[in-house]
Amino acid sequence: MELYQGEAVRKTDNVKVNYVMRQLTDNQFDEFKSFQHKIVDGLEDQVTLQPLTNEEIQYILGEGGILIGVYVEEELIAVRALLFPGDDEENLGRDLGLSYEEQMKVVHQEISLVDPDYRGNGLQQTMAKVIMQELKFTNPFFEHVCCTVSPENLPSMRDKFRQEMVVVDVKNKYGNMPRYIFYKPLQQKLFVDKDSYIFVRTDKTKRQKDFMASGYVGVGISRTELGVWLAMARLKESV
Repeated sequence: MELYQGEAVRKTDNVKVNYVMRQLTDNQFDEFKSFQHKIVDGLEDQVTLQPLTNEEIQYILGEGGILIGVYVEEELIAVRALLFPGDDEENLGRDLGLSYEEQMKVVHQEISLVDPDYRGNGLQQTMAKVIMQELKFTNPFFEHVCCTVSPENLPSMRDKFRQEMVVVDVKNKYGNMPRYIFYKPLQQKLFVDKDSYIFVRTDKTKRQKDFMASGYVGVGISRTELGVWLAMARLKESV
C-alpha cells in the first residue's frame, strides 16, 4: 500500500530521484531481512543497534505492528518499524511502571534503517511522521509509544528527540547493554520547564538516574570537546 511520495538525492552520482513509501507485507519478509543484514553489516559498531529477529519480523508483518519501506525504482533504500508488544515480557510499559491495562496500549518504535547512499535526505524523520500517522489512522486505541536507544547511537537519539520523545530511564537491556528508554504519550503533549535545564555526560549513568528519580527527563543531546551530554529538564503541565 502506497503511503507517500518524495524526492531524494543519491550520493554516488548526486542525482535527484523519486521515491515511494509503502507499507510492507509478509511477501517482503526476505527483502526486509536482506536489507537489514546489509545495513547492520556496514555499521562500525554493531552493538549500537538491536536488529529485528526473524520472529519479530514475522510478527510485525502478521499484523503485530507496522513496517514501511522506501523504494527507488523498486529498490528498497530505507525501512522503519512499529511493534505492538501486547502481553510480552519485553513490553517497555513494564519499565515505565504502567498498569497491565495501560501496557496493552503501548507501541514500540523499533528499527529505522537508511541506505548510506541516501542518508542526509531526512528519510528517517519523514518515515517517522508517515508511520505514526498510519498508526493513528489504523490503531487509534494506542496511547503510549516507547523505544530503547544505545547512548552511543546519536543519530537515533536525535531522531527520537525530534519526535518530542523524552528519556525516562537508562537500563541494561539485550544482554546487559546500556539503553535509554524513550517515551511519548500519544494523546497529550509534553511541556518542558525551560528554567530547569541541566546537562549530564552520557557516560554518567548513575547521575542521570538520580536526576530521573527526582523528576527529570532527557530532552536533548549534544556533543562538545568534553564529551556527549544529555540535556535534562523537568516537565510541566502546560506552556
